[in-house]
Amino acid sequence: MLGTGLTGSSILRHMPVAQAGQSQADVFGQLYLVFLVLGTIVGTVVISYTVYNAYKYRTTVGDADGRYDVDEEELAETDDYDVARPRQGEIPTGQGKGGGKKLFMSFGISAFLVLGLIIYSYTMLLYVEDTGQGQGNAIEVDVEGYQFGWDYTYFEDEVSNDSQVLASSDYNATKLHPEADSDALVVPKGTTVRLDVTSRDVWHNYGIPEFRAKTDAIPGETTHTWFKAEKTGLYQANCYELCGQGHSNMNGDVLVVEKQRFIDWYTSQENTDASQIEFMEVSS
Repeated sequence: MLGTGLTGSSILRHMPVAQAGQSQADVFGQLYLVFLVLGTIVGTVVISYTVYNAYKYRTTVGDADGRYDVDEEELAETDDYDVARPRQGEIPTGQGKGGGKKLFMSFGISAFLVLGLIIYSYTMLLYVEDTGQGQGNAIEVDVEGYQFGWDYTYFEDEVSNDSQVLASSDYNATKLHPEADSDALVVPKGTTVRLDVTSRDVWHNYGIPEFRAKTDAIPGETTHTWFKAEKTGLYQANCYELCGQGHSNMNGDVLVVEKQRFIDWYTSQENTDASQIEFMEVSS
C-alpha cells in the first residue's frame, strides 16, 4: 500500500494541467486518462493483495468437526488476546504486529489520493467553466432553440445595428459544404467559439458531442458554453432534453472550415461587419 501511495503521489505531481488554448475535449480527455491510470494502478494492487492473501492463508483441511471455531469468552481470558484476532466489531489492526500502523497509513494514503483527485478535477473543470472567457478573442454566437431546430446569430451582443448581425436565416451553408444544412452553424478551425444559448418555447439542451460542449436552453434565460474545433469537417449538434414529439429529429449541422475560408465566407455576407473578425486575420 505504501508503494501505491508513493506511485500515486508521483502521478499527482506530474498530472497534466489545463493550458491556455486547450479545447474542452482535450481537458475531459486528460481527466479520463488520469482517472483511468490511477484506477488501474489501485485496482491492480488491491486485487493482487486480495488474491495473494487468499492463496497464502488457504487451507485444504475441512472444518467439519469445528476445530477452528473460537470461543470468544475463553479467548478474552487468555494472555494472548492482544495478538489474537479481533472481536466482532473491532477494526483488524493486527495489534502487536505493526498491522495498525500499516492500516492507518493506508487510510492516510487513500485520503491523500482522493483529496488530490478532487482538487485536480476542480481546477480542470474551472478551466472549462470559464465559458471561454479566458481563451482570448473568440467568435460569439447566440443559439436559440425552438421546436424543433436551432437558430444562430453571430456577434449580436457586440453591435447596435441589426443590419450588421448575421443570422442563420441570412446565409446558405450548403455553398460551403454540399452535405451541410443551409442553416448550419459555421465556425473556423482553431478558434474559440463562445455560445450563448436560450430557447423561445420549451426547455431544450444544446450539445455538440465531438467537442464536449453542452448546456441547457431555457426560455427567458441565457446559458453559456464554448468549444474549439481542431479539425475541419461536418459535425452534429443535438437536443438532449425531451421537448416534444419531434425531439429525436432536433439536430443541426456544425460546419468547421479553415480560418481563411471562414473569413471569406463571413465578409461576403451582406449583413456583416468585417471589423468583428479582424482578430482572425491569417498571415499569408
